[in-house]
Amino acid sequence: MRPWGRTALAPFLLAIFFAPALATPGEAKESGAMPVLRRAVAALDDEDVGAAEALIGPALRERPDDRAVQTVAGLVRFYEQRYVEAAEFIEKGGFPTGSTDYLALARAERDLSRDRGRAEGQHFIVSYPKGKDEVLVPYLLDALEGQRRALEEDLGWAAPGKVAIEILNDTRELARVSTLSEDEIKTSGTIALCKFNKLMIVSPKALVKGYEWLDTAAHEYTHYVVTARTRNNTPVWLHEGIAKYSESRWRGKGGELSAFAGAQLKQALAADKLIAFDQMHPSLAKLPSQEAAALAFAEVEEAVEYLESKGGRSLMNRILDLIAQGASAESAVSRALGVPFDTFLSDWKRFMAALPLPDGGPTSPEKLRFRGDPKHGGTHSEWSEIPDERARGLARLGEIYRERGRWDAARIEYAKAMSRVGQGVALLADQFALAAMMVGRDEEAQGALVGALRRHPRYAALHLHLARLFLGKKDFAQAREQLRAANAVDPFDPEIHAGLAAALEAQGDAAAANQEKRFALLLSARGGK
Repeated sequence: MRPWGRTALAPFLLAIFFAPALATPGEAKESGAMPVLRRAVAALDDEDVGAAEALIGPALRERPDDRAVQTVAGLVRFYEQRYVEAAEFIEKGGFPTGSTDYLALARAERDLSRDRGRAEGQHFIVSYPKGKDEVLVPYLLDALEGQRRALEEDLGWAAPGKVAIEILNDTRELARVSTLSEDEIKTSGTIALCKFNKLMIVSPKALVKGYEWLDTAAHEYTHYVVTARTRNNTPVWLHEGIAKYSESRWRGKGGELSAFAGAQLKQALAADKLIAFDQMHPSLAKLPSQEAAALAFAEVEEAVEYLESKGGRSLMNRILDLIAQGASAESAVSRALGVPFDTFLSDWKRFMAALPLPDGGPTSPEKLRFRGDPKHGGTHSEWSEIPDERARGLARLGEIYRERGRWDAARIEYAKAMSRVGQGVALLADQFALAAMMVGRDEEAQGALVGALRRHPRYAALHLHLARLFLGKKDFAQAREQLRAANAVDPFDPEIHAGLAAALEAQGDAAAANQEKRFALLLSARGGK
């Protein structure tokens, strides 16, 4: 997610100009460095950190004791992820830094970085909490390299140098190093950010059942590219639309609208309750619920899908070029399409209304459920979400039989519950499949898992248990595909990595198999999830 808004450092420059009492002897109101400082801060507003460094470096060498120079140098160091220096310079400088407390952010990052590991790829640098989060690194680097190649093809631009990604333990840490509160993060389901010249993502271990962390990282990198491509001038609706549309490009085509998102769009259109583009400002993280954020994401994704349908990559690049040159998004879209912006809005709404619902039809939203939050319980909470009271009772009876080791009785009760609600409840289909597998009814189990995955393609346990069946059949290619899908959501289950090791070894990839064996041992020693 891209929290909109520039660095808002104009108040900092005003403080330097109008607060001579803060100046040390020899520091004039209009310091000789002020033109350079203004340009450096403007470069940070554009998130052009290279330009800011090129300006502040000579100024710092010439005026090492100038407090204004020290403060701007601290800001530049913060954007370079040099947090110890950033905190020192900002504290020594002592000037207020506008609406964002950069000193607090630099101190928080400095303290957190003491317990982080670090890994470098060809174009990315990952810092991560030491311990089991190490297993995320190779998949993250691989996905981001794929996203980089895809976006270079789509948008004609790739980030120079190496882009920083920080993996955070939980939402509390994300709140400490961002401009969002923990309540805003959980309410909207914000799990990652692109800001301050870096990507920040919360570890999947912070959620009850993980989340689409690789797609999310690709989403945030797309924000990084669009920010640089347009000098940080793209508004929230288009920024988020491009990022959402493109987040799956590292593994294939873009624009994968979920069954629920399609149904949600249809309902909002029918009730005339779409979220207007200006309501998305300053950030989708400020919306009042995960449902509202999901609707906004669906809307802007389909806005980009519509633009793609009208002119493909060349049209989108024309829009981004115009925005980079200073045009508003509304003007850029209008000029690129050759119609008034209001016509675009009307045509976009008709485009959404005509969309066929994705396979599976309407289903319930799959909310992010955070560990340690009393509102986001475990399995019992999931059973309570079954809409049919009789089905809930049958599912709980199945649980009682399962706990007593009476697997066939459990299978029968789960089947009764499924006969009432179908395959719309992922947990129910998964528990039925496990019970069926335990009594040797593998075909029943596979049918339930495949059916449930049509509606819940991102439910990791369904992929894992389907892989278990494929491994039993020695279908290692299918097993590997399902295990990688599970890993892309909930990667801390040792069984995923043990299964991948077996599949890779059978396919002759000894090096990759050894890595997976090491990850399986690491996670087993640390208690897995």
